[in-house]
Amino acid sequence: MDPLLMDPLPEPDVIADALNTPRIQSQRIANVGALQNQNNILAAIQALSQQTNQQIQDLGQQLSHDLGQRLDHTNQRIDALGQQLNQRFSTLEHRQYNFEIASTNRHLFLDHGKNVLQQPVDIRNGGNIPGFPLTHTQLYTIDDATADAILPALGIQLPPNTPLGIKQETIGQTRKEVKKKQLGDQDGD
Repeated sequence: MDPLLMDPLPEPDVIADALNTPRIQSQRIANVGALQNQNNILAAIQALSQQTNQQIQDLGQQLSHDLGQRLDHTNQRIDALGQQLNQRFSTLEHRQYNFEIASTNRHLFLDHGKNVLQQPVDIRNGGNIPGFPLTHTQLYTIDDATADAILPALGIQLPPNTPLGIKQETIGQTRKEVKKKQLGDQDGD
C-alpha cells in the first residue's frame, strides 16, 4: 500500500489555520469585493436597461400618439379636400349654364371656359342639340317656340315664355365684349 495513503488526515484545526493565512484572507476579501463590484455593475446595468426600456416605451407611445394625431389631421384634410372636390364636380355636373340672349332670334351664349364664340349651330329643328355636352363655347340660335323645350334640357328651369332680355349682338363677339356692351347699356339707361 502507498505510504501516502496510510498517512493520517490533518486535523480540522490545522486545515482552518492553513486557510486563515493573511495571504488567503486578503485574496478572499478581494474576491468578495470583486463579486460585490460585479453585482453592483449588474444591478446598475439592469437598472439602466429598465430605464432605457421605459424611455423607449414612453417614446414609442409619444410617437404613436403624435403620428396618430397627424394621421387624423391628414385624414381630416383629405376628407375635406375630397368633399370640396365632390362639391366642385357636382357643381360642374349639375351647374346651370350661363345664357345670354344676343338677338331677336335668341342666340344663346354657352360659356364653357373660353371667351371667343364659335360658329353658331341652328337648333330650330325640333330642339336637338348636336354634340351636347359642349367642350367649348358655342353659340346656339333658337326661336321663341322651342326655347321653353331647350332650356330644361340644358338644366335651366324657367316658367314658360319667360323674357330673357333680348340684345342685338353680332355673331363672333367675345363674352367680354358682350359684357362690356351690356354694362354700357345699363349705364346709359
